[in-house]
Amino acid sequence: MILVWGPSDDPPLELVLAALRHRPVDVVHVGDGDLATLAYDVRLADRPTGWLQVEGREVALESVTGVYVRPGEEVASPEAAAAAGALLLVASCSAATVVNRPEAGRSNWSKPFQLGLIAAAGFAVPETLVTTDPAAAKAFLAQHQRLVYKSVSGVRSIVSTLDADDATRLDGVSTGPVQLQRWVDGRDVRVHVVGDRWFATEVESDAPDYRYAGLTGRSVRLAACQLPAEIGRRLVALTRHLGLLVSGVDLRRTLDGTWVCFEVNPSPGFSFYEECTGQPIAAAIADLLVGGGVGGGAGPARA
Repeated sequence: MILVWGPSDDPPLELVLAALRHRPVDVVHVGDGDLATLAYDVRLADRPTGWLQVEGREVALESVTGVYVRPGEEVASPEAAAAAGALLLVASCSAATVVNRPEAGRSNWSKPFQLGLIAAAGFAVPETLVTTDPAAAKAFLAQHQRLVYKSVSGVRSIVSTLDADDATRLDGVSTGPVQLQRWVDGRDVRVHVVGDRWFATEVESDAPDYRYAGLTGRSVRLAACQLPAEIGRRLVALTRHLGLLVSGVDLRRTLDGTWVCFEVNPSPGFSFYEECTGQPIAAAIADLLVGGGVGGGAGPARA
């Protein structure tokens, strides 16, 4: 039995559900709209036991062998919040294969903290300053001439750039901490790690944040690419070190061939990349959920 939890209109969840339904496995889906009326009896000893009443039938928690978790942003009522808490308990403590356990994503709640973990794993990271001091921020800009600034927290934000003539904009950092990073020239590569496999996508764009290129009239082109096996294996190891089975890793390959790592997303919206490249990321996640363990075969994956 595979349990899927998340909004029915979430594109990655839709793709995983579709992939699972092509496999010889029983699948149940709890949508966020189902939480307020969800019937359940969840008990915790060594592992969660009890049942959920999903899609008109009772599902024994002991029968769940895989869990895919992508809950929505808001909970509408106390009843829904309580049900979400029960599902989080199942996802955190179940012996099933869980993509991904909620606590494993905590490193992304603080981007500077996660950047330290990435550096400790041996990846190059951009020089970074987190500050509320305008003078320190301006000195950092003067040193590097071009900076990237982004949210310090795990809340999704649009990445923007600052050039040397934008120094006066840094007066505003006194109102709250901001993360500034040296601009790194090179080509963006997004890598989705699924168990022991990886799917690399090269991004060509003239936008500071290619995810929002369309909003600013900029161009973006995505294409599946090959990743050096050593880098792929190191990303698999980093993903596991963070307690994740699936991740979305943002890299940039510099002009001298250095791989710089910016972030590891614990709940990647991979559907954008899959639809642009044809890479079977959802199918790999479904195989991981059905097969259990870590893998699906070590090594690179091709579309």
